[in-house]
Amino acid sequence: MYIYLFVWSTLFLFIQANDCVCTQVDCPQVGLNNIIMGNGGANITYEYIEQGGYVVISSAYGTVQTTSLDNGSETTSCTQKYSRMLEDDGEQNCDAGHILANRLGGYGNTPINIFPQDATVNRGIYAQFEGEIYNCLSNGTKIANVEWYFLYENSERTMPNYVNYTATFVEGNCTTISTLFPN
Repeated sequence: MYIYLFVWSTLFLFIQANDCVCTQVDCPQVGLNNIIMGNGGANITYEYIEQGGYVVISSAYGTVQTTSLDNGSETTSCTQKYSRMLEDDGEQNCDAGHILANRLGGYGNTPINIFPQDATVNRGIYAQFEGEIYNCLSNGTKIANVEWYFLYENSERTMPNYVNYTATFVEGNCTTISTLFPN
């Protein structure tokens, strides 16, 4: 099977879809998608919209408890193929970025928690931000309320160019953190 991904105004990129993309686990559906992850300690609701002929992440929100820490999972070859299917910058070098981080209890083996993410950002400033949430939960915070907003250059793009990520905390000494990440 071949999937045609529109890139810019006249160039088409042909990607051979592997049998594992959205066949072994569910792909997101337009509207709200919910996953309880991290041994039940993370409850995230994802909102998906259609853009450029694909279902893409628009926003997400939920709670993360201390019990979810270190109970996520790594990405798989299938979720990497899924994220590259949505990567529309012509590079085909993105990471399969966890929306909720692996170390915070996010699953990497389900496309609903994955988006095409710039590898440098994912492994750099985004990971540091997630580390702040992890540290808060490890040091007296009972619950982190997290939310994401994914911003796209236009309604045809399938890879967000910015991610706004915010975390507020219940109990403990942590204050609200929020960053607009390039992608």
